[in-house]
Amino acid sequence: MNKKILAIFDGEESYAYRLMDFIGEKINLPFEVYVFTDEDKFYSCSRIKDIECLLISESIYKRDVEALQIPHIIILSESGKNLNKALHHINKYQSSENILHEVMEYYTDEAQIVPAALRTGLAPMQIIGVYTPIGRCLQTTFSLTLGQMLSKKHKTLYLNFETYSGLSRILNKQYNSDLSDLMYYFECAREKLSYRLESMVEQVNGLDFIPPAEIYQNMTGIRGDQWIDLFKELEKVSQYEYLILDLSDGVTDLWDILRQCSYIYTISRDDGLAMAKIDQYEKALEYMNYGDINAKTTKWRLPIFKELPAKFEELTYGDLASYIRSQVFPDLLEEKDDGKNG
Repeated sequence: MNKKILAIFDGEESYAYRLMDFIGEKINLPFEVYVFTDEDKFYSCSRIKDIECLLISESIYKRDVEALQIPHIIILSESGKNLNKALHHINKYQSSENILHEVMEYYTDEAQIVPAALRTGLAPMQIIGVYTPIGRCLQTTFSLTLGQMLSKKHKTLYLNFETYSGLSRILNKQYNSDLSDLMYYFECAREKLSYRLESMVEQVNGLDFIPPAEIYQNMTGIRGDQWIDLFKELEKVSQYEYLILDLSDGVTDLWDILRQCSYIYTISRDDGLAMAKIDQYEKALEYMNYGDINAKTTKWRLPIFKELPAKFEELTYGDLASYIRSQVFPDLLEEKDDGKNG
């Protein structure tokens, strides 16, 4: 697609190029990124190039910039004393990730038309569903470990559907938007989904994720076909190769969503109650004509791990990661492994 120009104009050369490199890595953005640290070069280029969006530091900003008729001007605020309050301001001294989030949120809200983003040169996105009818069995730890390991070689997105995930507290970070917001924006303006996504995606050890719903009741009215529609659109407009769904019983039309998965992992335990729940779940699927879910489900009875990493950022190290690497990965990548249990 023909990308529009996002210009960064800042006198701090190292800062400007570091921000350019970060934004430039996001291959699904609608922008080609230009950097300027010299005033003459900026004004010369602006006369022959149509700049769509300008990030300009507060110390360099002049009223002359507005005469260039750039559709979207964002001031990188340094002291907060710039007098033109009509323009959008964001804090310059924060992470590049946060800056990109704020830029994309502003641009997606303000732009009337954004160029369509299309998937190119990739195989169909594989959906991995992780679900078990029993509790406290390391499902989320398993899902996040698998996702982080996959993300080392494949662009992977993780979505958590737990009623109370506690993820923001565990990662010690507050998020401005979550999974329920993503669905809201998708329903309102799906043509902007790929760019809205860039304003919402967070990362943990290389794995992209959308923060889980902070208030789960915000998702109770969302039907399975709406989620499936969202997943299909994600495949069209993103570069994700794998989508991991950490599912729970709170999801409406759960079985319809599981039916869409390329792989399904169900974690079990050896105790009688856990086995009875799994048996009841599998019989219910057969009775309700969802037996195909059983057919493509792999059950894992995880061994007892002596110690698990204390932080989610360290999950790719230790016994669980080694187990997934030797047992789950061969199955996921369609390699034979006679040691697989289930």
